[in-house]
This record gives sequence, C-alpha cells and structure tokens, in this order.
Amino acid sequence: MGRLTHDGFLIELDKNFSRVRNSGSLFITIKRYEPKPRKGGKPNPEGNEPLCLIRAKLGSNAISTVVAQKDVAKFHTSFEAIMKGNMDGLKKPEKEKKKKERKDEAK
Repeated sequence: MGRLTHDGFLIELDKNFSRVRNSGSLFITIKRYEPKPRKGGKPNPEGNEPLCLIRAKLGSNAISTVVAQKDVAKFHTSFEAIMKGNMDGLKKPEKEKKKKERKDEAK
C-alpha cells in the first residue's frame, strides 16, 4: 500500500489485527529514518531532521508511516491504545515439562 497518514496507518493497523486474530502473524517494525537529500540539490520535502518510520507487514500487505519528532507523543498514545486493545488474543507459551530423575532410580 505504501505510506499512509498517521490516522490512515492506525486504521489499517487495526484492520490487520482483526485479520490476524485466528491465524497468521503481523510484523511491526519501528526505526529511525533520516531522509537523504535529493539529487540536483533540491531540498527534501520531509526536511532534514530525523523521523520515525513505522511499518506493519501482514503477508504481502505492507503499510508504513513516517512520524516527525513533534508528533511522536500524540501518535504513540494512539498506537499504544491499538496495541493494548489487540493483545488479548495472544497465546501463552507452553511450558516444557521437565522430568525429575530421582537419585535412587539412577543407582
């Protein structure tokens, strides 16, 4: 799909979480993004300050958004609410049962 606005990304992320509810995996990546200057000396419309690139991938469907430093707190609050609301479907890891060997049986 490409880059979306902040609200568009959050809406699509919520839809992807509902698709993954029963099976599949949704991968979310957050990383620092520094826009490179364009060729020909033209200024980059994203500016020169570091940004936060957030990507979500479900199968072949990939969405992303770029968040500026001034918008990180607001975006993170909305992102956190969506993450918390969709964490109820996680499975608990199965514990491995360890067999206890008695010293008496070993002798």
